[in-house]
Amino acid sequence: MVSAALLMSAAGARAADWSDNFYLSAGVGDMFQQKASFIEEGNVRNATFDPGIRADINLGYNLNDSWAVELESGFMWNSIDTINGVFLASVSQNIDMSSVPILANVIYKMPTKTPCTPYLGVGAGGVVSMFDLNNRGTDYRDTDFTFAYQAEAGLDYALSKNISIGIAYKFLGTLNQRYYLSGLSDHIKIDGVYIHSVVAKLTWTF
Repeated sequence: MVSAALLMSAAGARAADWSDNFYLSAGVGDMFQQKASFIEEGNVRNATFDPGIRADINLGYNLNDSWAVELESGFMWNSIDTINGVFLASVSQNIDMSSVPILANVIYKMPTKTPCTPYLGVGAGGVVSMFDLNNRGTDYRDTDFTFAYQAEAGLDYALSKNISIGIAYKFLGTLNQRYYLSGLSDHIKIDGVYIHSVVAKLTWTF
């Protein structure tokens, strides 16, 4: 009876230690998309973008004090400002671009024996992207899924054993995106998307 109780106690402790390695992180901040080339009916047009917003949620697992793995998703939104130098608002047009990243990340944390923990990360996966063109009151929409990759660097500050706050820079890139808009004679191709983001984050360790 005593040995059985000890075994059950040890198994429970191991299970608790395992679950303690999980963490959940949420972040929100600004995103800035680099200029991009739109190709439609063989014509190349250069687009610039308004600043946008990014919100992230990450479920992670600490492999040890230095390494962690994560699943990341969230939402990004911004709009196109100009195409070939022409402001879209001046021609009664609006183009919104939004996306949902689905990424697997590897994180390297640098232990400092202080509440501050710098870290670096890389990730890969895909992005579900939505293109919404409003042309003088008529909407044209399509959705695309393409490969995506990400690099990030950040700094976390532990408020307690379970809660930390931080700030992170993220660079996300995708392969070419294609949108087929009903009513237009040809599809629109975007030659790669490159997004820079700065987010504030809150992390809770189980």
